[in-house]
Amino acid sequence: MTLVVRQAAPGDLEAALQVWRAANEARGRAPSTERIARVREKLRDPDALVIIGRDGDEPVSMGLAEPGRADDGAGAPIPAYGHVSMVFVHPGRWGEGHGGLVLAALHEGGWERTTLWTRTDNARARRLYEKAGYRPTGRTSTLGGGDGIMQLERIG
Repeated sequence: MTLVVRQAAPGDLEAALQVWRAANEARGRAPSTERIARVREKLRDPDALVIIGRDGDEPVSMGLAEPGRADDGAGAPIPAYGHVSMVFVHPGRWGEGHGGLVLAALHEGGWERTTLWTRTDNARARRLYEKAGYRPTGRTSTLGGGDGIMQLERIG
């Protein structure tokens, strides 16, 4: 098989959703019906850059970035600023470098600065992001379920 990481076509969006669901379920975070609907909507947003990684016909990874916005995402788009909302790899392919390939493809969106949020206890994700040039901004928050999250930023 041949691994291909590329911008997703409309026909790839359900495969990207499947990768997202499988990764969340493997981490013990099975998404609700409402959350699935919100992610499906984000994947279809015309401003989103969606990346799909396929090994032959098998979807193995996905990512989504969108224009960065003022006011913590509620305001107007900021030129040259992107926000990485999702990077997920099918659990059967964890540790094979797919996340780095997805991030590299997302960085081809042409942004000078990108940010993302990740759980503070997600060491695997933090290693991936730091290897790709992301650094902590010092901003932290807490999700509704009590999990701590931190913002990371990449310049260039």
